[in-house]
Amino acid sequence: MTFRKLFAATVLVAALFAVPASASAETIQPGSSIESEGSYCTLAWILDGPGGPYAATAAHCVSGEGAVVNLATGSLGSVVERIGTVALRGDPDTDGRDYSIIRIDPAVADQLNPALAGHPSIPTGVSRSYAKGNLMQFSGHGIATDATTPTQQERVGVLNAIDGGHHDIIGAVTPGDSGGPVGNITDNNAAFGIVDTVGAGVNTGALTVVTAGEGGANLDFVLEDAAAHGLSGLTLRTVN
Repeated sequence: MTFRKLFAATVLVAALFAVPASASAETIQPGSSIESEGSYCTLAWILDGPGGPYAATAAHCVSGEGAVVNLATGSLGSVVERIGTVALRGDPDTDGRDYSIIRIDPAVADQLNPALAGHPSIPTGVSRSYAKGNLMQFSGHGIATDATTPTQQERVGVLNAIDGGHHDIIGAVTPGDSGGPVGNITDNNAAFGIVDTVGAGVNTGALTVVTAGEGGANLDFVLEDAAAHGLSGLTLRTVN
């Protein structure tokens, strides 16, 4: 049985005019809403490394390297402030490589909080001991769950399949969650992955839908792949 992602979980809005940045010092953390060129997504994990700090999101959330990324008030919300530019963009059409690394601007570096929004004990490290059935924590700004803090931050899924650097999780994610963090509750609250798609797992032999939920990139693979593509030395910033 193989699984195939169906569609990316990004919200796209045509920008009719520029939205002025706010002077407020908002927290920037995994699970924060972000915007880039009219595309609304969610920020994943905070990373450190040469020339950093950095943060991760999905590749399909940004147009390319150098694209400006802003903090936003929520899915389809307004821009709060610029937080950085894309340093590395993976390949959104390749499983496991739908990730981007954002270089955080020095002006907002003191606003970074590595904790998953709503979950101050996540992440403790990078999840490397994962298996089908692990409980996975989401936190983000999907358009169907953005109305309240509990629906943003209290969604738990179940790891259903792993294929190299890619995974499928049975759980509730909607457009706007793209690029967001996935924490592995079972593996000591470690950082597991990045949301790439909303859709279903398809049994390509029987042509039947067998799961519904999220497909994404594994963080351990992302860090290795980033190093192989010129951005080495990245480490996860933890809550420890």
